[in-house]
Amino acid sequence: MMEFIVYEIKVAAILMAFYLCFRFLLKKETLHKLNRVVLVTIAAIPFILPFCIIEIDIPIEIEQWTIEPVTTIMATEIEPEVIATSDRGWWIAALGITLCIGIATTLLRIIISVISIMRIIRNGKEVERGDRYILIVTDREIDPFSWMKYIIISKEDWDGNHTSIIVHEKAHIYKRHSHELMLINILAAIQWFNPAIWMLRSDLQELQEYEADEAVLKAGTDIKEYQYLLIKKAVSKSGYSVANSLNHSIIKKRITMMSKTKSPLKRGLKGLYVLPLVFLCLGLQAQTVNEQDKGKEISANGRKFEMQQSEQLYILRQKWGEEKEISKKELDRIPQERISSISIMTNEKAVEKYGKKGKNGAVIFNLKTPKPQELDEIVIVSYSNKSENESFYLNEPENYASFQGEGTRGFTKWIFSKIYRPKGCKHAGTMKVSFVIGKDGLVNNVRVIESVCEELDAMAVSLIKSSPKWEPATTNGKPVEQCLTIPIRFEIR
Repeated sequence: MMEFIVYEIKVAAILMAFYLCFRFLLKKETLHKLNRVVLVTIAAIPFILPFCIIEIDIPIEIEQWTIEPVTTIMATEIEPEVIATSDRGWWIAALGITLCIGIATTLLRIIISVISIMRIIRNGKEVERGDRYILIVTDREIDPFSWMKYIIISKEDWDGNHTSIIVHEKAHIYKRHSHELMLINILAAIQWFNPAIWMLRSDLQELQEYEADEAVLKAGTDIKEYQYLLIKKAVSKSGYSVANSLNHSIIKKRITMMSKTKSPLKRGLKGLYVLPLVFLCLGLQAQTVNEQDKGKEISANGRKFEMQQSEQLYILRQKWGEEKEISKKELDRIPQERISSISIMTNEKAVEKYGKKGKNGAVIFNLKTPKPQELDEIVIVSYSNKSENESFYLNEPENYASFQGEGTRGFTKWIFSKIYRPKGCKHAGTMKVSFVIGKDGLVNNVRVIESVCEELDAMAVSLIKSSPKWEPATTNGKPVEQCLTIPIRFEIR
């Protein structure tokens, strides 16, 4: 959802910049055809540019990592988990839903408008069929308009002097104005919140009317008679946003435009402003890509492997062998100091271990021990029972979790007062138990990292799971999860 929101913001910003330049440079020029082409172009380009990413190669020295040979470790299948949960997730979802509702509503209006036009065409009477148009006469009291290859005119207008009306609507059809308007309406639905797209659509409709008016006057129609016809049709009745109507609520502008002198063609060169803006947008989106990601051969222990950025598999591996597949974006967020080494896996071995996803090989990033805060050792006193939803903890909190107001020492005292040796157990040694203090202060993800025996594992895990609520760790004043470990030594005396 976040990717879609970012895309919409990029499109809105690019579209606004393109349109404001049009208003400043070309709006007042009478080069109607050029302006129309420029408007359609600057309406479409912003929707394409966010996908055009320029990659700039920057070499990366792989020697800064310790390259280790790949060992065969059977990874437990676990549910994919988000590395970090953002507190802003709710408003991101709300914004995404709002955008989708607006798009759906605007598209629905377009569909309703098209259905209404098709109903008029179906109920009307075809009176003339030309090479590129079909003339429909309807009994409904509407102003003449054209849509695609259809010219729709009321019976009243058909019985009167309709010559200039037909010439006007034919011009719309011959110049494919309806197709342009349909495209702009669809783009406007996607950017329904952006005022620039609606102003652009209004300007495009004006230019289309100017061109149709020019066609009528070139056909020999008296300018005064035609202007009177426009005034007579001043109140529009068609009301279809996807159609071109003879009246378009811009009568004064159209009448004024008929008397204006044509702008010199050389002023049309100002339309080239689109090119530097395109290059600027591409430059702002440029991304640096290291040679490893581009498919460079990387040496590891005397062997060479070729990785492809678009298809290679990225794996995070914990110290105890647990693995998790991540995306390139997630990998970029991991601080380099948290990686202990990189392992390169060839295509054949990657497919054997990870299936088809590893057909182009895999890069395994071995994590350092998460550096959990280790509590004081308890002297009294595995077999690993991994949780299916084990998280990969990558960040340490600013303020550690606290147990009953005594910090971590309070938990050590609590454990000491509760722990016991199971009856009949004669094993000795030091075990380490890892657990997580959640944002709500509850203990979860309890696991044995180093064990002494199965009975002691079960006893320690059960005891720690029953821990009272903690005061959670915080970062920037907000509660965050924290991973802790506690060493427990069992002795026989």
